[in-house]
Amino acid sequence: MKIFLFLAACLCTLSIHSQTADSAASKAAEGLYVFKNASVTIYNDNTKAEILTRAFNDTTELEKFGEVPFIPQPVFLSAYIQGGVLSICKLWNNGKEYGVQENGHLLVPLKPSDSNKFDVFSQSFYLSPGYKLNTDGNTATFTFTEHFGNSQYSGIPLEGKFVITLLKD
Repeated sequence: MKIFLFLAACLCTLSIHSQTADSAASKAAEGLYVFKNASVTIYNDNTKAEILTRAFNDTTELEKFGEVPFIPQPVFLSAYIQGGVLSICKLWNNGKEYGVQENGHLLVPLKPSDSNKFDVFSQSFYLSPGYKLNTDGNTATFTFTEHFGNSQYSGIPLEGKFVITLLKD
């Protein structure tokens, strides 16, 4: 019985230490991050062979972002991460700021649009359900992966990967 109690105490201690370490890492990742670069890669979904890659190493190169045959995604100029989750962001797409709800998935404009020009991001916008946010040191990486049905490339199904890297400000 003493061995059982000793093992239970050890497991509880390890669990508390693990949760504290996770909380500390999440706390360290909190803050404002700004755009460093972005890349788009399109693969054959069956063979995973690369079909197209474009890199955008600064915001001026993003002018060519619209030329990429990819589902529109927001490009974060800046992002505030809190508790390991995106909480506020500013988009390159339209220069507007957004509050983020639903555990980092719903972008809600902080100000109503004052333009009559169509903008897919002018209203609330859901990020891809499978997007991932990874923070490592002073870097935050957002990865959006999308699967397409048959495409303009000889009818083959495609997978698109859009990666945005931001640096802690």
